[in-house]
Amino acid sequence: MKNYHQSPVHRIIQSLAILLAALGIAFNWLHLHPGDLYARIMAIGSSVCHQLPTHSYIHNDLQFPICARCSGLYLGCIIAILYYAFQGRKSGLPKKEYLVLMLGLTIAWGGDGLNSLLSDMLGKPFLYTTTNTTRLVTGFGMGLVLSTALMTLFNLTIWKDPQKTPLLNNRWQLFAYIVAAAVMGSMLVLAQGFIFRALAYVSTISILVVITALYTIFWVIVLRRENTFENLLSLTIFISAGFATAMLQITLLTVLRGWLIG
Repeated sequence: MKNYHQSPVHRIIQSLAILLAALGIAFNWLHLHPGDLYARIMAIGSSVCHQLPTHSYIHNDLQFPICARCSGLYLGCIIAILYYAFQGRKSGLPKKEYLVLMLGLTIAWGGDGLNSLLSDMLGKPFLYTTTNTTRLVTGFGMGLVLSTALMTLFNLTIWKDPQKTPLLNNRWQLFAYIVAAAVMGSMLVLAQGFIFRALAYVSTISILVVITALYTIFWVIVLRRENTFENLLSLTIFISAGFATAMLQITLLTVLRGWLIG
C-alpha cells in the first residue's frame, strides 16, 4: 500500500485494473445467465434467497426475485440507506432505546423465520401461521437494523473525520421509515405490471449495494486504509474492488445453486 500513496499513476493503473476486473466478472456472469433482464435479476436473487414460490409474491405468473421476507429486508435497506446517505458521516452508536428496538426487530425477524421453518417441517403451524405478510413486515424491521448497522460501520471505517453522533437518533426518523416501508410494502402487495417489475429491480439494486458496501469495508480494513478517505472519489478503487468481489460471490453462489438443483 506504500506505492498507493506515492504514485498517482500507479493509483490510476490499480483503479483501472480493478474496474476492468469488476466489469469482466460482471460480463462473465451475464454470459453464464442468458435470457432477458428479469431472468438475470432472478439469478441475482437466487444468490441470497431460497425463492420458494409459496413464500414469495407472484403477479400474473411472474415471481418476485426474492421471497417476502427478503423483499422487506432489501427494500427496507434501500429506503434507509438513501436517507442515511444524506445524513453526513455519522458513526455513533444509537441510544439504548434504539438499540433495544433493533434487538427486538432482529428477534422478531429471526423468530418469524424459525417459526416458518418449523411449521414447514411439521406440516402444521408451530407457534402461529406464518404468512407472507408477517414475512414482509418482519423483513422491513430487519431492513432498518441492517441498514443502520451497515451505514454506521461504513462511516466509522471509511471517513477521515467521522462524526460521533448516531444515524438513528429520533422518533421522527422511525415514523418516516414506517410510513415509507408501509407505502413500499403496499405497492408490492398490490403491484400491477410495471410497478411489480420496478420494485423487483429496486430490490436487486439493493442487494448489489449492500454486498458491495460490505466488501468495500472489507478491503479497506484488509489493506489498512481505515479513516483515510475524504470523499467517494478517493474511494473509487475500493468500491470497484467491492463490486468485483460482490459479483464474484454472486457468480459462485448462483453456479453452486444451479449445480445443487440441476
